[in-house]
Amino acid sequence: MIRVERFWVVYNSTTMEAVNPEYLSLTREEIEEYMKDHPMPEDPAYSKEELIEDLTMSSGFYCLPNDTKEETREYVAELLNALI
Repeated sequence: MIRVERFWVVYNSTTMEAVNPEYLSLTREEIEEYMKDHPMPEDPAYSKEELIEDLTMSSGFYCLPNDTKEETREYVAELLNALI
């Protein structure tokens, strides 16, 4: 089914290309280890488990729900910059 929705695209600001989780080669263990020292903020729109699954089990471009909190979006950027 085709839909039109608003969402946040996670992209590389140098190349202006969307991040494709398939090519990040991140593991659940790496992400969980990062989260031990840097807990993810609570966000009803985007959970810790959704983040881990998106980064380890998806392909295409990485996006966040439109109603994701700003602190969650900042957290995702910090996590990715630290791990890749």
